[in-house]
Amino acid sequence: MLAIASAVLLAACGSSSSGAPATPPTAAVTATAAQAIPLPDREGISRWGYHPGRATGERDPPPVLSALPAGYRLETYVSGLTQPTSLAFTPDGRLLVAEQTGSVRLVEDGRLLPEPFYNADVYLPDRPGTIVELGLVGIAADPQFAQNGRVWLYYTAGEPERRTVLAHVREVDGRGRELEEVFSLDAAPECCHIAGSLRFAADGTLFVTVGDHQMETAAQDRSSPFGAVLHIKTDGSPADDNPFRNDPDADPRIYAYGLRNPFDVAVDADTGRVFATENGFLGQDAILEIVPGANYGWPGYELDVPIEQVQPPVRFYHQSIGPSGMELYEHDALPVFTGALLFCQFHQGGALHAISFNLDGSVAFDTIIAPGCTSDVTTGPDGFIYFLDYIGGVVYRIANGP
Repeated sequence: MLAIASAVLLAACGSSSSGAPATPPTAAVTATAAQAIPLPDREGISRWGYHPGRATGERDPPPVLSALPAGYRLETYVSGLTQPTSLAFTPDGRLLVAEQTGSVRLVEDGRLLPEPFYNADVYLPDRPGTIVELGLVGIAADPQFAQNGRVWLYYTAGEPERRTVLAHVREVDGRGRELEEVFSLDAAPECCHIAGSLRFAADGTLFVTVGDHQMETAAQDRSSPFGAVLHIKTDGSPADDNPFRNDPDADPRIYAYGLRNPFDVAVDADTGRVFATENGFLGQDAILEIVPGANYGWPGYELDVPIEQVQPPVRFYHQSIGPSGMELYEHDALPVFTGALLFCQFHQGGALHAISFNLDGSVAFDTIIAPGCTSDVTTGPDGFIYFLDYIGGVVYRIANGP
């Protein structure tokens, strides 16, 4: 259980997007409570996934921001990025950052290299001043990177037709080359909901979150990959233990379905538990445990999906927070967070949450440990926590020690 001092997050704080060092975001007010407030009892009011045209009418309790423990610090790791969406470390400690416009940037020893590692040919609509969810949104380093040099990408392509692509490139002489598509999803959303998290399991298989691509009813169609968490081998074929592998009417790559926009996924290497962030409609956001074969209810108009067939969320938000990047912190470098489920919220200026669990696996606390986290969070080889500010173009780090 996290037991760290708490504070109320009253305002969002921006960050510099220039090449100059950015000032780490700070909390507006620091309080003196001994620990984060427990979650209220939401029994009977969690309507997430149902009647998506109506808000629940309920309000969430004020967010809580916990002060970092003594010896921990929030610092700028690198700035000067453009709309960074996703992070991944290579085994040798280099940081890959996906920029929505298609560039994969490389950071070595805290220095952003001037030349991109790779430029993906992505599709982005020309909508100045409008945030969309297309482009390059997912990146991962292959578990066998030391042998194959593969970097995995998930993005929208515009040629020869608009579609969503999972592909990988191979590092050759410090640059990504030899693009190879693993699968292509033929859909052309105008704005949003492609999701796109990439997460390798301990056995080398890959989880990929696929949003509904603004085709709501497709999320309830098990023959469709849209609105689902896919579980595949690296050649794109379904994982051996997938729940619908032997169902002739289902896409065998599907691990779970009935999702709207599952922005990210995290896998517990020890237990195999899988978690995801989900973005609802008119609020109704959620943190989910992804159960094989489960239906998460989207879109559920007029209760078309019976409630007993819907897997409930482990954490539900009536108001819109925009849960995005996620990481299960399993290192001991920052021991107060060991075992916590970390995730970013995009709205309200961004924040980094830490969810801790009771012994029975239920949620004990949901605490904000830093402002400014909007798009992704990951653990570095040093055990420190790294997270992205999409608006400011900054990677921040929670560290300790000298």
